[in-house]
Amino acid sequence: MKRLFQPGLERVMNRDSGMLAQKLVALMLVVAMLAAVRVPALIIVAIVGVGVLIMIAVRRSQRRKTDQIFAFYIAADEVLCDEERRYRFEVADAIKAGEKVVRLLPDPPPLSSFALGALYYSVDDHNAAVEHLGLAAEEQILKDSIHKKPSRQLRRYVARLRQIERAPQRFARVNAAIQNLERLHRETGARLLAESQRHLKKLVEAYANATTEQSKLPQPDGGMISPSRQLNSITAPPPISQVLNEVYQEEATSS
Repeated sequence: MKRLFQPGLERVMNRDSGMLAQKLVALMLVVAMLAAVRVPALIIVAIVGVGVLIMIAVRRSQRRKTDQIFAFYIAADEVLCDEERRYRFEVADAIKAGEKVVRLLPDPPPLSSFALGALYYSVDDHNAAVEHLGLAAEEQILKDSIHKKPSRQLRRYVARLRQIERAPQRFARVNAAIQNLERLHRETGARLLAESQRHLKKLVEAYANATTEQSKLPQPDGGMISPSRQLNSITAPPPISQVLNEVYQEEATSS
């Protein structure tokens, strides 16, 4: 995690600062154009204020989405490090948060995929565990590739991660969760993936054996006509009117 997508925080921060400068220049150009056509100053101030508020709202929304990833790390760490004392709904809530995190980024970091896969493993959902643990293994290999172009969401995540790493005392809980998950990833990632794959293989084999045994059982004819039976030996049921007349006659006789 410490070398995720070089060159790191400085380049990411410079890129974000450049984008902010571009937005400010665009806003100033709009103000200059409005002033050139003699738009009232009050309207210009209102437009500038709305633009600034929109920029602040967008940046806060982006920051909030990034912080959701680190909140998930804390929840996953609490469950995985103290699994036996956790209620089932707590694990379910952590899994739900993890699913939301992996949907936030088109290229989620390996640590988030591993944490979600480990949570699925803890509830014996080996199908989902294989999916996310395998994805974590692939991302771990590809994260340093020069051909891997990170998304803007991942760049914001890395920038926030570097800020957290540079202030370990201020973000002590988040740092501890990240370190614990990284240690689990190194020590148990391959084993959890292999065990989940083995469980899936057993389930597939058991299903195949059950299907084979079921196919060997004699199948009921389901009322179908056997080819060996003659059609003339089959009598059609009496019409419903005849059945009703017989019922009425029996009732009249009994009365």
